[in-house]
Amino acid sequence: MGLSIRGSGARVHVNVTSSMLDAGALEFRGGFGASSQILVVGSTLVTMSSYAIFFVKCTLGVNLTLLLLDNYIEGKSCAVYFFTGVVDGGGIIVKGNTLSTTEEDDGVESAARVYAVDVRNGGYFDVENNKMSAVSAIYLYGGTTVSSAGLLRVADCTFVCSTDFLIPRWCIWTAL
Repeated sequence: MGLSIRGSGARVHVNVTSSMLDAGALEFRGGFGASSQILVVGSTLVTMSSYAIFFVKCTLGVNLTLLLLDNYIEGKSCAVYFFTGVVDGGGIIVKGNTLSTTEEDDGVESAARVYAVDVRNGGYFDVENNKMSAVSAIYLYGGTTVSSAGLLRVADCTFVCSTDFLIPRWCIWTAL
């Protein structure tokens, strides 16, 4: 078991700084209210769990800011997994991290995985200046949408993707 942070729908400020987690995952669940701030910075999260950081069944309030900055994050099949969420006028910034996986069993291992995230109303999802090492660096499932002046940006990243599979892969991969 790692650390589970559960939102109650209220505005919160969560700060995980210079921390180490070597078992389980850092898991975010529940509702994080309008203008909430979540910061994970300068931490080392290395786990044998499937995911090192997992955002599951999350409601991200309007104008929420989520920052993952300058971390070393390693999971078994995924370093950071955004399962569901809405970025409505706020932003997610993943910057300056090393994101990696330890297994290459299924061919879907990814440094960052986004299942069903809706970016809208000026919201943004910014992935910048990260080193990513996995079968796929970023895996976007078909449930991910960008609308109403939303922005999904990947810039200045170093991708170290696997070449061990017979099927050619892009480092940024979209499943429709």
